[in-house]
Amino acid sequence: MRFEHFVLASQAIGRAFDDRLFTRSIGQIVHSSVQAMVQAVEVNTSLGTILLLAPIALCSLNSTGWNPKDFRESIASVLEDSTPEDCRLIYQAIRIANPGGLGQVANQDVQSSPPESVLEAMRIASAWDDVALQYASGFCQVSQWTDRLLAILESSSDLLDGVRRLQIEILASRPDSLIARKHGKQVAGLVQSQAADVLASGPYASPEFEKAWSRFDGYLRENGHRKNPGTTADLLAAVIYLARCDQDRFDG
Repeated sequence: MRFEHFVLASQAIGRAFDDRLFTRSIGQIVHSSVQAMVQAVEVNTSLGTILLLAPIALCSLNSTGWNPKDFRESIASVLEDSTPEDCRLIYQAIRIANPGGLGQVANQDVQSSPPESVLEAMRIASAWDDVALQYASGFCQVSQWTDRLLAILESSSDLLDGVRRLQIEILASRPDSLIARKHGKQVAGLVQSQAADVLASGPYASPEFEKAWSRFDGYLRENGHRKNPGTTADLLAAVIYLARCDQDRFDG
């Protein structure tokens, strides 16, 4: 995949969201967006992001700003209102996207008949996938990381720098589930440990930190970027979307 794949896919996904949000159906949004992505670039760039943003976008339709308590209540309502048809469409979308690193247990689950409930399906998958874990936990981590990004941006107006800082913190806090599925828990744990070493190397953006970060970045890029922390990227996309709900703080 190249950068332009993500650009073209995001444009197609955005149009699909715009066309389907009025249905208020998680399943239709996810299915249409995955179809648009595959038609645009013939590769899965953003399945995790689509799965995260579908319920979040439904929550934000009537949002007047970022409020963690209101968000948790709204996301719970959206997920509880999902139907068996939503679950069927989501399963079909995952099959179309054919995500990398889909393990044997996960693959058997996706290829089987979907449960009656989106939440039930995501609770099953949460054992090996942190995108599914957000559904199962009421998007608890995404909510916490949104607060953290907004706190970072209070002292720095550079969004990209704030995202880089949060990415390292997330990677140091838990194994990336895409890396774990593709390479196993041991490699994912090693990535987590090396991210923690970057944080411990010195104050953020100090010469010591930048040197450690550069080594870590090179390590992730070895062997054709196979250790891409893709789940963390999906989670960050959801965090950035939610942070924009608090426009005043987001814009500095």
